[in-house]
Amino acid sequence: MSSEAHGFRRRLAGSIVALAVLAGGFAFAGAVQGPRLEAGEIDATRATALAGQRLTLTVNQPVAGFDASEVEVEPAASVTAAADDRSIVITFDEPLDYDAEYVVRVPGVVGTYQGTASTLEYRFATPDEAVYSVVRRSMTGEADAVQRTSFARPEPEVVFTAPRIQEFARAGDVLAVVTIDEHEHNALHLSQGDQAEPLELAIAPELTIRDLAASTTNPIIGFVVDTPAFDGVKQFESALMTLDVSGAGTAAPQPVLGLDGAPMRVIDWLFVPGTTSIVVQDFEQSLFLVDVLGAQPPTPLGVHAEMRGFVPGTTDLVVADPDRGAVIDLADGTTTTLELRSAELAENVYPGKISMLDGSSRYLISLVAGSVDDGRNVRSSILAEVDGEGRLAEVFAPAAESSLIRDYCVSPNGRYAAVATSPEDSRPDGYSNRPGYAGTMTSVVEIASGRTVLSVPGGFSDWC
Repeated sequence: MSSEAHGFRRRLAGSIVALAVLAGGFAFAGAVQGPRLEAGEIDATRATALAGQRLTLTVNQPVAGFDASEVEVEPAASVTAAADDRSIVITFDEPLDYDAEYVVRVPGVVGTYQGTASTLEYRFATPDEAVYSVVRRSMTGEADAVQRTSFARPEPEVVFTAPRIQEFARAGDVLAVVTIDEHEHNALHLSQGDQAEPLELAIAPELTIRDLAASTTNPIIGFVVDTPAFDGVKQFESALMTLDVSGAGTAAPQPVLGLDGAPMRVIDWLFVPGTTSIVVQDFEQSLFLVDVLGAQPPTPLGVHAEMRGFVPGTTDLVVADPDRGAVIDLADGTTTTLELRSAELAENVYPGKISMLDGSSRYLISLVAGSVDDGRNVRSSILAEVDGEGRLAEVFAPAAESSLIRDYCVSPNGRYAAVATSPEDSRPDGYSNRPGYAGTMTSVVEIASGRTVLSVPGGFSDWC
C-alpha cells in the first residue's frame, strides 16, 4: 500500500475521532444544559391599555417546575406566572407603561429531560402613545385645530383643522371630528392616518351630534343624535348611534336599540374597555350593558344616579348614588360597595371631580381653594391623589397661581393624567355644546411621581 494511502487513512481516522469527540461534547452539553427560550409572544399595544395581558414564553422542552414568585420584571410590574407544558405564561396585573423597554427574567426553570436549572430572559418594547387635544382659535379669526403629540415625540403636530371644532375622538388611526358651521349645524368628519382629504359623512343638516367617543381597543365610535320635531314627533331624541370605522367611512351609523327594539334615549354612555360592548344610562337612570354587534339583547345593570367611568385597564364600572358608591364587575355582574376614605380638607378647600385609580381605595380628586386678597376673591386649584387611609398627596398644581384646573382625565393605562388649565380670568370660548376657555393648556402628568412629561396648548384630551 502506498504512503499516500496510509496518510489518507490516518487523516480519515483522525477526522472520525474528532467528530466523535465533538458529538460527545454536544451530547454532554445537552445533558447538563437547562431549558432554553425559543420564542416570546405578547400583544404589547393591548398590554398598555388593559390589565391581565399575557406574555407567553415558549421553551425547548416541557417545564417540570420553577418558582413563580422569583419572576423579575424591569421596570417593576406585578405579575403572576404558571407553566403549561413547553410554555411559561406570565400575566401582568396592571397595564404597562407607554414607550418603555421591558425585561422579564424567569430564574430556576427546570425541564423534564434533566435537572439542570436555567434562567430565561425576554425583552420587548411597548409602543409610543399619541395624545390628542383641540386648540380653539375661532375667537381670534383662525381655524381650530386637532393636534397630536406623544411621549417619544413631544412636539405638537396639527392633524385636522376646521373653522369650529366641537369635539373629536380617536379609534386607532381613525380620527372622528364633529364641527359646527355658520348655521350652527353639525358635520361629522373621518380622517384615517395621513389621509389628505377627510371624509365627511352624509347626515341631515338639522341633525345635532354630541357626546362623541371611541373605543380604545376596537375601530368603533359612538355619538348621541337629536333631530327636530315634525308634527310633534322626533325621529331621534338623545339616540345613541355607533359606527364601525374599520373601513374609515364605508359603514352607516346604527342606532343602539333597547329591550323594546326602539332606539334608546340616553343621558350617558361609555365604551367597555377591551370589548365591543357599551354601557348606557337611559332617562330613568337605568343602566344596560349592550353589545354593539347585536349578538345578544341588552343586559340590565340596575338603577344608579351617575356613571363615573371604569377603573383603568379593567371592565369594573364605577357608579355613584346619593347614599353610596359602588363598583360593578361587568365580567361577572357582581356589585361591590365602594367605601372611600375622605381626605381632611381646610375650610376654604372644596372637592371636585373624582376618578378611581383602583377598584377599592385610591383615587384622584381636583381641589379648589378660595381666599380673599385685597377685597378680591381669589381661587387656586390642585390635582391630588388620596390613598386607602385618606392621606392626600399633591400630583399637579398649575405653574401660575392664577390658573385653574378646568378638567382632567386619566390615561387608559392609569399611569398618567391629562390636566387642562387656563387663567382664572380667561373668557369662555362661546361653544354651546362643549364649552371651553381661552388660553387653555394641557399637561400630561405621571401620577406616581407628579412629573410633567408633556405640556401643549389646547384642551379636550382624547383620554377624556
